[in-house]
Amino acid sequence: MKKLLLLLALAPFATLSAQNKRAVKHNQSVSVSYLAIKDALVANDSVSVKKAAASMTAVLENFKPAGMSVDSQQVFTATKAKLLADVTNMAGTQNVNKQRKYFTTFSQTFWQLTGIIPMSKNTLYYQQCPMTGVTWVSDKEEIKNPYYPKNMLTCGKVIAEHTASL
Repeated sequence: MKKLLLLLALAPFATLSAQNKRAVKHNQSVSVSYLAIKDALVANDSVSVKKAAASMTAVLENFKPAGMSVDSQQVFTATKAKLLADVTNMAGTQNVNKQRKYFTTFSQTFWQLTGIIPMSKNTLYYQQCPMTGVTWVSDKEEIKNPYYPKNMLTCGKVIAEHTASL
């Protein structure tokens, strides 16, 4: 009898975990696309940034998030518009310095989105270059600075993180 009561008490958590896993699987295209842009900037490859940004534009335009509260839906709508503006600008140029300029606000807005939408089975780290204050999101704690990969590749620190709650 005690085992049955324990199983019944834990059943909502098992369902929530399964729902979170499905939501992350559905939503992860956004974080994967973001990380592709970041990695292309770390590689200082403006052509790859342009392609990854174009891909992210398509992902965002068709994205319907899962696992999100009703209150977060309004925040998502406003955030999505900001993300689309920056990523469209990144895709519209092959000038890596301009791409990095748009990536600055894109990263700040993207980080806000990671707080309301489950989109990664891994921890996401919000990192910052202490010299300039610019930020970015990474799926690794190790610092790879997308703004200054030639001179300050490892310059930065983790300032926040979202731990996967699956």
